Amino acid sequence: MQTTQTLWKEEYAGGSEQVERILIDGYARDILDIQRRIAQASNKSPDRTLHAKVIAGVMNARLSVSPDLPADLATGYFQPAASFTATIRFSNASPLHMPDTKADMRGAAIRVHIAEHEFHDFLMTNYPVSHARDAWQFMEVAKIATGSKRLMLIRFVLKFGLGETIRIIKNVRSGSRAIESIASEQFWSRAPLLWGAAGPVRYTLMPMATRNGRTPNITDPDDLANELGRRAASGDIRYTLAVQRYVNPEKTPIEDGSVEWRESDSPFIGVATVTIPAQDLGSAKALADRQKVDGMAFNPWNCPETFRPLGGLNRARKAVYGASAKGWLGRPAEGSGQNGRSR
Repeated sequence: MQTTQTLWKEEYAGGSEQVERILIDGYARDILDIQRRIAQASNKSPDRTLHAKVIAGVMNARLSVSPDLPADLATGYFQPAASFTATIRFSNASPLHMPDTKADMRGAAIRVHIAEHEFHDFLMTNYPVSHARDAWQFMEVAKIATGSKRLMLIRFVLKFGLGETIRIIKNVRSGSRAIESIASEQFWSRAPLLWGAAGPVRYTLMPMATRNGRTPNITDPDDLANELGRRAASGDIRYTLAVQRYVNPEKTPIEDGSVEWRESDSPFIGVATVTIPAQDLGSAKALADRQKVDGMAFNPWNCPETFRPLGGLNRARKAVYGASAKGWLGRPAEGSGQNGRSR
């Protein structure tokens, strides 16, 4: 009998891996063009194409695997009660360094340090689905959104059609909002990865802190950073890392990033606790760590083979994120192309 794990499959844009590779190489060139255009418009050196402004960066976080981890989710380094140092970067999604109180999406990047020179990057945003169904749509939206504002809506409609334009705009507007605290936000992967023999999963970072109705301080451009600093000064900040299992192509698609994997179809399973220990985020050491973290390039393909990213959006991210990182770092990113044998 076939199991859920054997029913899923990946599909390649253009019908083959070779054709998709050509398309992705074009996307990598496109992202460099976008990066240069943003730099020229802001009269600054090239920066991250997205998630430019760091909210917080810590190098002494901890990922502690659940001692009650289900047996089929125990794979590779992810074993019951295992514990690892983690580096975390929280960010605003915009390519511009805007005040924290502006409507925007937020990002979370976690690097789990498995062993010397081996790590696993988890990348998430605080909205459960992508505005883009696939890599082509993502890049076309990026090119239009970072180009001339004149007749932008018409260009969207001509490129995607009215229905898709409405869906994309609704998605972006729903995901872009002011938030009260990074500590009380949930983040989602929005694209799946392989979890060993358990098959495809999406993952999420669920806050243990609850929202308390705090009103953002619009006079403070670093409001979220300073609010998180106040929390860290008074105690640990904790999240639950959870996964959702693949169900079927309709409810939990591999290739369509715009479809939410609903909890009613695939419940969240807690697999680890992520802890930012109590500390002074304004100390000289913490500020130096934050600067180091801000210089790191995260990529979902920084991973062991057993956690290989899945789907066209992820396959494009391998090349596009690598090209973008090289554009603003001036060199290949650490781990890019070396960490994990799926590279």
